[in-house]
Amino acid sequence: MNRVEAGNSKSGWIFLGIFLVCAALIKPAQDLLEARRGDPGPDADLLYFSSPSMVKRMALSYGPLLADFYWLRTIQYYGRREEADRRLVRYKNLPALLDITTTLDPDLIDAYRSGSVFLGEEEPLGAGKPLESLKLLDKGIRMHPQDWRLRYDKGFVYYWYLKDYRNAGDTWREAGRLQNAPHWLEPLAAMALSKGGAVDVAAALWQIQYQNSTRADVRENARNHLFSLEAMRDIWTFEFLLEKYRAEHGSYPRTLGELVRGKAKPYRLLDPTGTPYEYNPATGTVSLSSNTTMKYLEVPNSYKEQFLARIQE
Repeated sequence: MNRVEAGNSKSGWIFLGIFLVCAALIKPAQDLLEARRGDPGPDADLLYFSSPSMVKRMALSYGPLLADFYWLRTIQYYGRREEADRRLVRYKNLPALLDITTTLDPDLIDAYRSGSVFLGEEEPLGAGKPLESLKLLDKGIRMHPQDWRLRYDKGFVYYWYLKDYRNAGDTWREAGRLQNAPHWLEPLAAMALSKGGAVDVAAALWQIQYQNSTRADVRENARNHLFSLEAMRDIWTFEFLLEKYRAEHGSYPRTLGELVRGKAKPYRLLDPTGTPYEYNPATGTVSLSSNTTMKYLEVPNSYKEQFLARIQE
């Protein structure tokens, strides 16, 4: 390496070091100023660099390294819920942070995949912006057209967050045609396009995400959705059986154990965390116990209708 090249390399590293130090100090400096002022104002959600192209130019040839910093900043921004509670818009800058991260390093697949969950999940768990989630995934697909996982995630956004089953099925069918795509994508697409079996498809989606995600927070979110679906299927089944019992006997049974005693099919009296369901024999209502350790996430009412229709058949 000649002196000119060595000098340029040294200058580049010095510039990057200064940039990273300054970027890292933004958050502590902002926190210190807010602490001294005592009032963060109506919205303390500031983003000092909002243009991906500008940050890309400033990064010179060190984009991937700086992308790791921005990805860490994105995770912190998403994960600090107490800060999100103080913002006028909980995750206003989340799309910009993800855009900058994936512009600096277009090969950071985890930023597309986990980022789409951060954006798509409804508030307060996420930003509640499924269209931004699709935009991020489309960006990843343009950069990695043969990666079936990105199309799978896109179909997931269509199916779960937008309830657009046709686009979900079409997207999964496209993913299934790619090289190295898993065999289960084709039947998943068929179920979505059939407009039936919504509960089973939803459970399969969350199970796949739980098994394949590399991030603990995404896996925990998927597990909570899985537990919620399992619990509601149990409760809907009990409600159906209780109404049949009442029609035959004129009153509800004293316990759920009495309701299912002697039946050929086994029924779970405990929720997915092992806590017994609460049952009121006077009203015939079944619910999760206040002592349960599971975190319940809302399940669409339309799933109940489809589930009960299948039971009745």
